[in-house]
Amino acid sequence: MATNGNGASLSTDERLKQAFEVLSKRNNNRPLSFKDAGTVIRAAGYSPSNNELKKILAVSSPHQMFDLETIESACKGLKKRSEKEVHDSLRCFDYERNGFISAQELKYFLSTRGEKLSEEEIDDMLRDLDIDQQGMLSIEQALSLFFVGNYTD
Repeated sequence: MATNGNGASLSTDERLKQAFEVLSKRNNNRPLSFKDAGTVIRAAGYSPSNNELKKILAVSSPHQMFDLETIESACKGLKKRSEKEVHDSLRCFDYERNGFISAQELKYFLSTRGEKLSEEEIDDMLRDLDIDQQGMLSIEQALSLFFVGNYTD
């Protein structure tokens, strides 16, 4: 479960706001692109496909920008995925039950679940992770791809 700096759990609304703030600051405090709006929505625990995102955000132009209010409104009625569900899915690849999975297995997971990602997109996501010399990374670190904040059981 994601937490704030004090260790308290973050609500879905707080995660949405936190993710929006991070990406908006990177964009000089301006509204977000479709891609970044999707990142914010997914970081808050929702899992719409890109086609679903286009519908809920009412995308009318490829250069359309989205403010926090629009993104919050679009999330009403979306089904949130549970961190535990994702954690349990990743544990299927933890054959030694030591809390680690291989980067190759994570790539497989990312390419077969939900929105289909290209190999390049997956490699970009994995580039920032701490993968050891044997090609392994912790499940908690893998969860950071899906959720804002720290994950705990």
